[in-house]
Amino acid sequence: MNCTKTVLGCLATVLLLSTQSMAKEKLTLREAITTGLEQNNAIKASRYTADAAEAGATAAKLHFLPSMTFEESWARSNVPANTFMMKLNQGRFFATDMPAPGNKPATVSDYKTAVVMEQPIFVPSAWAGSRVARLGAERQQALASQSREQVGLTIYHRFLEVYRAHAFVTLAEKAVEEAKESHRQATVRRSAGLGLKSDELRAETHLKAMEQQAISARNTLTLARLQLGITIGGKQGQEVDIKGGVHLKAPVKPIELASMLQLARHGRQDLVAADRSYQQAQAVVLQNQAHYLPTVAALGSWEMHDHKDAFSQEQDGWAVGVSLRWNFFDGFRTSYTTKQSIAQRSAASAHLQTVKDDVDYQVREAFLRKDEAEKRYQVARVAVEAALETTRLINKRFENSLATMVEVLDAQTALNQARANLVDSEASAAYAAGTVYYAAGSFLKEVQ
Repeated sequence: MNCTKTVLGCLATVLLLSTQSMAKEKLTLREAITTGLEQNNAIKASRYTADAAEAGATAAKLHFLPSMTFEESWARSNVPANTFMMKLNQGRFFATDMPAPGNKPATVSDYKTAVVMEQPIFVPSAWAGSRVARLGAERQQALASQSREQVGLTIYHRFLEVYRAHAFVTLAEKAVEEAKESHRQATVRRSAGLGLKSDELRAETHLKAMEQQAISARNTLTLARLQLGITIGGKQGQEVDIKGGVHLKAPVKPIELASMLQLARHGRQDLVAADRSYQQAQAVVLQNQAHYLPTVAALGSWEMHDHKDAFSQEQDGWAVGVSLRWNFFDGFRTSYTTKQSIAQRSAASAHLQTVKDDVDYQVREAFLRKDEAEKRYQVARVAVEAALETTRLINKRFENSLATMVEVLDAQTALNQARANLVDSEASAAYAAGTVYYAAGSFLKEVQ
């Protein structure tokens, strides 16, 4: 029994250590973003979509290469015209094979082997279609790049959440220590006849509340690690911790707003994607209009015929030529399709302008929020200093019986809140700095 308990205890210890080692995997901000850009499923999906569009653009461009087909067919007939042409193609037609009027010829079989080639020479709609596909591929590439920026910012946010959760755990543990000290002082004073039982009970209630907050803070840290693990493409249930700080220089000079706006207008990939969508819509208009024009192609074929065996030759022949096709009336389908594409082009133009306005607004908003977050951080630091001094003075007064336990606990609660606000303000200021670079389209460049 003891041996069994020992073995089970060893197994439990090994499992616990392995779980802790997985949870304690630590990554710097750069490592987390690099890992996420490689493993995140959203990025993979956008990359595959871009690859598919690129393959489609290549296929559209290859339309101008010749097409070659091979054909092997068998036919059997006793129709006079068919038997006449079959024997003629096989080189077996003689004067005696000429059917007399009203006579039914004998049944004839024909194996035909043929190679046919077609070379497009002038196909306007194919040229326009190639441009449509190319612009579509460029649009998907831009969307894939924008997806990388979005995932990078999300990882940055998750990284800050873990950083903040760690800080909250530290604050919660410190609050528990301070609450224990207040409870100890209240107990000692009551035992010495200098305090009230109600003060001891209030201190104990405050201690339990701080212990509950510590439990919540630890759970929040676990969840933040799990979210970071999911965002970087980790395994299910994998916790990823952080190491190192957040090293991201904030653009503190107001004059940089103009340069960030200029950078966003040229570097934001969603803006590039909207521009390519508009150009693609314009190319679709040209593609539809090209259906009004004729097409020209060169044709060539070689074939052989045999009346007994496939892939055999009793006689062969070849043919070359040029064809011109002009569909000058198709029931107004081309006309209405062109009108449809013109309307879609107008919609793409409006969407492009909307994206431009949104990008401009996002950059300006990011700068305002950055300034706001920095000022809130400075105010939060002053508030913590004031709360620390207030707590020190009230504790002094309590030691000299000039303050009540209620005042001490109120001061500690205010100090805890001020510290929590400072942590929130610090994380918010760091995130606001990142959103400025994201709004300008250069977040990954600054981080990596």
